[in-house]
Amino acid sequence: MLRRVLLLMMAACSLLQAQHHDIVAPVERNGFTALTSYDSLRAFLGSLAECPAFSVSTIAASRSGRSVYLVRYRGGGSSPLDATLRVLLFAQQHGNEPSGKEALTVLLAQAASGSLKDVLRGIDLYVVPQMNPDGAELRQRRTTDSLDMNRSHLVLSTPEVEALHELFYSVKPQVTLDVHEFFAFDESWTDSGFIKMADVQLGMLTNPNSSRVLAAFQRSTVFPAVAEAMAAQGYLFQEYIVGSPSDRVRHSTTEINDGRQGFGILNTLSFIQEGREGKSPEENLERRVRSQLTGILALLRCCESHAGELIAMVEHERDILKNRVGDSCALRMEHIAGERRLAIPVRSLSTGRDTAWEVAPYHSIVHTLCSTTVPQAYIVPRHCASVIRLLAKHHVSFTTVGDSRSIRCGRYKIDGIEADALEEDTLPRPRVHLVPETVNLAAGDVIVPTTQWHSLFLATLLEPESMWGLTKYPQFAWTLKDKWYPILRVP
Repeated sequence: MLRRVLLLMMAACSLLQAQHHDIVAPVERNGFTALTSYDSLRAFLGSLAECPAFSVSTIAASRSGRSVYLVRYRGGGSSPLDATLRVLLFAQQHGNEPSGKEALTVLLAQAASGSLKDVLRGIDLYVVPQMNPDGAELRQRRTTDSLDMNRSHLVLSTPEVEALHELFYSVKPQVTLDVHEFFAFDESWTDSGFIKMADVQLGMLTNPNSSRVLAAFQRSTVFPAVAEAMAAQGYLFQEYIVGSPSDRVRHSTTEINDGRQGFGILNTLSFIQEGREGKSPEENLERRVRSQLTGILALLRCCESHAGELIAMVEHERDILKNRVGDSCALRMEHIAGERRLAIPVRSLSTGRDTAWEVAPYHSIVHTLCSTTVPQAYIVPRHCASVIRLLAKHHVSFTTVGDSRSIRCGRYKIDGIEADALEEDTLPRPRVHLVPETVNLAAGDVIVPTTQWHSLFLATLLEPESMWGLTKYPQFAWTLKDKWYPILRVP
């Protein structure tokens, strides 16, 4: 009897393993000739939900009612949550950039087959393969209501991005990767005689308020590991840059309103990966998907091999954020030329040959133009209800005043508003000076201490001179309408 039970159990295990090996990503099943539709993705994720160590859930619904799915894979098995490295991967914020989603489905299929056990053994993996299902179905960059998801990470103006941040705050991953595609054929490069040929670009933390320790680890350890893996597979690789030879070439934005810097300012080891877009969504799809996957797996492998070190490093850097009162916070910044050299793979239109072009000058340094010290707290009056709601969405801790009281604080007087051209954009620059005074707080006003994880985020968000703060956004333009800025500082 016992022998029969054992044989049945072995047969069941063999069948289960065979079923898992049969899980194939839709793009592979299609021979890389067609993109994975929303319905195909949903069916694929349904099959993953039957596999051990996997769970599939819905974190948001799009404007058209399509689900945004989260897949969790516990590579660490039954290890405690704080003993495994938590990694969040998400893709296709821009609907017309599909290769990241396809690469993540292949990664999930390989994990289900058991072929990635060595890569994921110390990782608790959270994957959102498709952030923008509506845009994907329409083959357009933005959502159906014309919003750019990757410019929604500060104001949280889309339900999909708001849900991603809810996930972030509930899980608190130490590593995040936002996967995109870049267009290689823009006129600013072809007019200069080049086509960008990199298969993949990797972007790291560039905002000066993000942890310099984490940024140094990215550059010294992760980037070389990814570069080596890409070269070994025959793919062209470089650091993520924007700009053009006729103007300037720099790192991508320092803005905290995207999927990299938005988590990076909370001292997360955050990355953006940009694969090479095709002239059509299907063109050269297999190479695009496999090169994206190679970069993702190399990043995961490197992080897993340093899992214990990374967990301790990130948690330490996050603890530091709770003690930044009196420290400097950069408010306005710009990219300037430095001494670093960068050679990138290009195709010369004059010769038709592939070569390496040395970027010169390379604007590799982010220079701080204006800074402030982090105060003890900010006071947000109750009539600034939209600001208070935004703080709550970001899980910022604050206290609501119950009874009237007096408090010594500083109020910004607005002397005028000018404009700065920074990062090829025109941004408002209020001229302000701080006036110390005693203010009577009313019931419903909010006191926001900076002795919390969000210290530098708060200063970036609430300071009137901040180029990436509230004053940049039309829906908060009212904060500059009167002669006094409404949000106060507690020194």
